[in-house]
Amino acid sequence: MRLKGILLGAGNIALRGHAPQWAKALRNQVEIVAIADLSKENREAAQRIFPKARLFESAEDALDSETPDFVDICTPPFTHRDLIAKAASRGLHIVCEKPLAPSLEEALRIADGVRRARIVFQPCHQYNYSPPWRVVRDLAPRLGAIHFAEYTVRRTAANEGNANWAPEWRTRRELSGGGILVDHGAHILYQLRSIMGEPKAVSATIRTLLHRNYGVEDTALLTLDHGSALAELSLSWAAKRREIAFRFVGERGELVGDEEKIRLFAETTEEVPLGGLSTNSSHSEWFAPMFSEFVGRVSKRDFDQAPLDEAVYVARVIEKAYASSRAGRALPIE
Repeated sequence: MRLKGILLGAGNIALRGHAPQWAKALRNQVEIVAIADLSKENREAAQRIFPKARLFESAEDALDSETPDFVDICTPPFTHRDLIAKAASRGLHIVCEKPLAPSLEEALRIADGVRRARIVFQPCHQYNYSPPWRVVRDLAPRLGAIHFAEYTVRRTAANEGNANWAPEWRTRRELSGGGILVDHGAHILYQLRSIMGEPKAVSATIRTLLHRNYGVEDTALLTLDHGSALAELSLSWAAKRREIAFRFVGERGELVGDEEKIRLFAETTEEVPLGGLSTNSSHSEWFAPMFSEFVGRVSKRDFDQAPLDEAVYVARVIEKAYASSRAGRALPIE
């Protein structure tokens, strides 16, 4: 018997990232029975993917009219707390886009509600499930204890939001919660945590260098202090070309990655080709294994809190990074 789901939000990430995987890779396990979005055009676009789904303008109407097993929240961060509360109060399991919330206070309130509801919660940390990152995690133990990492993300501008709602929402702080640190940095933070654990302190410099019309930063430089190890993040929407590069240095070797390949320099030298990490921003295929794991957890009633804790961690580090930049000094991450 297939799980029934409601798609809350049918903007770009829903149509290009989530929906193709629910409709294809998970079609034997999941049925999207309803779609809620403020835009008529978006609702109709989503229905072309899910022809049998009912359409609603408001999330509340969809939740009141249907009896699903879960909701998939594909809306901006400022909406998450209310939508999660509505779903949790009905005992519905939840998939939710990152970041969890625009502030740590909201993230903690969300987490408390989810725990009390005893539901399965999955933040959209799909980069954890990407083939390149699986290669990194497989090879990283061969480096021994890692003492230094660096991760660089270069973009020429923020991705535009859906044309039928607010294309500029990523650059409006009241809607997004922040700029590139929130939008792309969130992914890097949970990836680094999966290999290096949680840092003790963060030092950040966060600025708007090029896009003066943005209401958020276009560049963020972070140093995460793990005591015996350091990690440096360099994130920018103010570059002249798209690029992703990373490096992990350990006691027995080094792991280096870029757009095209990952190279290991340890007791042996190995090279793993990649397909270009910046070819698109949706990476729809990365959602499939994450959704599959979510469906499995729902069927087993596995209420593991680790994914939720990871989402709260991201909110905590982001908030501390902004505070560090304002204060002009490193701050502990408690």
